[in-house]
Amino acid sequence: MKAAVYSGPGQLNVVDRKVPEPAAGWVRIGVSAVGICGSDLHIFGGTLGDVTGLQPGHEVAGVIDAVGEGVTLASGTNVALEPITACGHCHQCATGHRNRCAQHRLFGVTARGGMAEYLSVPADCLHVLPADLNRNVVALAEPMAVCVRGARRARIALGDRVAVLGGGTIGLLSVLAARESGASEVFVTARYPHQRALAEALGATRVFGTIEEMVQGAGPESMDVVIETVGGKSDALTEAVSVVARGGTIAMLGVFEGSPRIPGLPFADRELTLVGSYCYARDSRLGDFAYATSLLSKYRSQLPELVTHRFKLDEVSRAFATAGDKKSGSIKVQIEP
Repeated sequence: MKAAVYSGPGQLNVVDRKVPEPAAGWVRIGVSAVGICGSDLHIFGGTLGDVTGLQPGHEVAGVIDAVGEGVTLASGTNVALEPITACGHCHQCATGHRNRCAQHRLFGVTARGGMAEYLSVPADCLHVLPADLNRNVVALAEPMAVCVRGARRARIALGDRVAVLGGGTIGLLSVLAARESGASEVFVTARYPHQRALAEALGATRVFGTIEEMVQGAGPESMDVVIETVGGKSDALTEAVSVVARGGTIAMLGVFEGSPRIPGLPFADRELTLVGSYCYARDSRLGDFAYATSLLSKYRSQLPELVTHRFKLDEVSRAFATAGDKKSGSIKVQIEP
């Protein structure tokens, strides 16, 4: 089978690998679509260490191709991959926090991912989706779950005013997650016109080009919750402080390079709360990923517009270049092996 692998910072090659055979309790899926995430771009650029030889891809949609012993899922089933495995025995796992397990692994980041024609994974990492749900929408389950987790960690309550910083995939899907959590108004910062248009289509109250415009238009210290999705080398946490209300919460979803600046005095003086949010957990009656898959069906008519570019596996280098260039009009770039 064909598979993409990192061969050094800024380098990806398509290689031939043996088709994996599913072990007992595991399933082999034929990968139908896999998204390129902001964290993939960080890895690709070499900012998260040497990953030479790693097969990327953690936003995976597929169809069951073969099952190992003890698995009752049927071949041909449409599925999304919840790409975390963990020890299953520690306190964190017992309380539903596989994302906090010291031994957890993430397919496509610390284990072989789905940027290939086939992938073998544990059966309990798969979520069954309707057969008629578009494969490109199914591959949005993982980023949607990230946003569900962020909204839950931020404890968005009925009637809250929410600001979302960033107009990428996570920022845009956070608009939906905030609305589903009860937010009365959702304000968004987005740099590019195509991001702004989609934010409005997904239910944003107002969209601003910069944080300064948001402060002027919505008011300083006016947001009950701020969801930060920018990360990188930005000052997004400092910007969040300028719009969050006294006693408010800032949820950090962005992947930062290095240590971001945090204005200490306002946090103390205004009794602000900063919460981290990592991946997704199963610590609620309905786990983050399972809830996210239900939202895919609910918003199936709007979500395809997020997927702006699709490439074949042999075009993986071009796909990563497009994902990294927002001036190209890209929001979510996917590869269809």
